[in-house]
Amino acid sequence: MSRLIRILILTLLIQACNTEITSFKKLEKVVLKTDGVEEFFYWEFQAEDFLWQKETGIANGIDLYCDTLNLILGEKRYQSAVERESVQNLDTALIRAEEDGDRINALLVHTGTIGRVREINFLEAQILNYQIEKYPLFSKPTEFHGFILNNEANRKLRVYIASSDTEWPPQPSVILNELDVELKKGWKLKFHLHNHYCKEDMDYVGILAPSLADAQYYKMLKEQFQLETALITNGFHTVEIDSQDFEKFESH
Repeated sequence: MSRLIRILILTLLIQACNTEITSFKKLEKVVLKTDGVEEFFYWEFQAEDFLWQKETGIANGIDLYCDTLNLILGEKRYQSAVERESVQNLDTALIRAEEDGDRINALLVHTGTIGRVREINFLEAQILNYQIEKYPLFSKPTEFHGFILNNEANRKLRVYIASSDTEWPPQPSVILNELDVELKKGWKLKFHLHNHYCKEDMDYVGILAPSLADAQYYKMLKEQFQLETALITNGFHTVEIDSQDFEKFESH
C-alpha cells in the first residue's frame, strides 16, 4: 500500500470519528418503550473527555433557539437575560425576606449558597438538542428526563431519555425499572438532567434552580437510586447540585 493511500485512509477515518462525536443524532438508540409521541430509550457510549467540554458540537436546535431569542429580544436584552440566570452573587439577605418556595430555591442558587452554575457542556447540549430539534424550545417548549449512568469498570456511559411533546416530561416508570436492574450490575446514577424554559415575562431563558416538584423528585432519586448530582440546563448554562444539598431546597 502506497504512502499516499495510507494517508488518505487515515484522513477518512479521522473525519468519520469527528462526525460521530459532533452530534448524538448518529448514535444508535435502544428503545425501551414508545406510546404515541412519548419515547423511552437509551444511548450507550464510551466515557470520553470531550463529553464534558464546553464545545457543544453540532446542535442546530440550540442554535435556532439562540438566534430566535436574539432576534425577538434584541442583542442587549438577550445577553442580559442569559447573564441574569448565570449569576451567583446576589445578597443572601434576599433569601430571608422571601416566602415563596420556588423563589427561595432560585435565590439559594443565585446567591451562591447551593450549586455551581457553569456553561453547558457537550453531553448536556447534545441531549437537549435531541429534544428541541423535535420540539423547538421557543415555539413549542417541552421538558425531558435524562438519567446519566456510568460504569467505571468498562468506562461507559448510558443516557436514558424520557421524551414527549408536552411541557412536562412523561412519567419515566420504564426507566426507573431499568435502573433497579442496572444499578445491581455495576452502573451508577451519576446525574439526572432536565431542562427549564420560561415564557415571555422572563425573556424565555429558563431558571437554573429546582422547582418544588424537582427538589422532591431529587430526594426520591437519591433515596432509591443513589443519585449523585442533579443538573438543570437552560441551553446556555447548567447548574450542578450535589445530592448532599437536596434537602436544603424547598419541596412539596
